[in-house]
Parts: sequence; C-alpha cells; structure tokens
Amino acid sequence: MRSIVRVSAAALTAVAFGGVGAAGAAADGKAKSPLRLVAIEKQSEFVDLGTSGPSLGDQLVFSETLFRRGREVGDSGVVCTVTEVVAPYDVLTFHCVGTLSLPKGQITLQGRIEVQGEDDPGPFTVAITGGTGAYRAAGGEARIRDTSPTRTVYRLFLTKFKRQH
Repeated sequence: MRSIVRVSAAALTAVAFGGVGAAGAAADGKAKSPLRLVAIEKQSEFVDLGTSGPSLGDQLVFSETLFRRGREVGDSGVVCTVTEVVAPYDVLTFHCVGTLSLPKGQITLQGRIEVQGEDDPGPFTVAITGGTGAYRAAGGEARIRDTSPTRTVYRLFLTKFKRQH
C-alpha cells in the first residue's frame, strides 16, 4: 500500500531543488526542461479508519529525504486521503497534498490520483500549487513515478517562478 502514492509531492514531494534558484522555469514563465529529483522514504503509515481495509477517509502519510544529483537538498511531507474505492480494491482514488521543504523555501503540490492495484508505480501527475520564499509564485505540474518501494523520481515542470532579488 505504501508505494501507492509517493507524490512528494509534495508530491508530492517532488524534490530536491536545493539551492537551484530559478532552475526549471524561464523568465517569460514558460517551462524549460524539468527539474529531476529523487526522494527516499523516511517514514510512512497507512492509517486505516472505519472499515478494515481500504475505505473512504483512510490516509497514506509519508515523509521523504530529497536529493538532486546525489546530494541531499531537503525533505517532504505528504498526506493522501482515499476518496473512492472500487472493490475488490483494484482501483483506489486519492486526493494528495504535499510540501517540499528546500533551502530557499517550500513548494506545495496537490492533486487527485488513481491507483490501479497495490503496486502501481505511476506515473502520477499533480499540480504545483504555490510556494514560499524563492518559490512563492511557483506553478506548473509534477510528474511522479516510484522506482522501488522506497525510492521515487520527481520531474517538476515549473511554468511560473518568482526570482529572488
């Protein structure tokens, strides 16, 4: 169940920007090549609320350490809530919200993802909904794919970005 939604993300979580400044977005607001980040799971828990097994309201909560080019650059926190279950648990739909904490600020991610079976590695696409600090006007999308049960690759396509002066 853990590999279901790595959305660093923060997805969600997506991240390891580490000090890259405005990398990933052009001054005119158009996306350049995506920023590629690798996330390694720190902690995760599937919170089974109500009916035993996957059901509405259950949550997947996780945190990750973020890397860029092999160097640690931050961490993430993500909460994904089950919003639809198609029996016998072949398809789960989650609404995920995540935050990526980086040296120059935070990036927020949010989206609805559908998981086809317990080992679905993605890819999943979620929105970059904003940020703080150097990322305060961030927008675009994050594409997330699990490459193992504890490792996720994020590609961030930034279309808006406020440079720090």
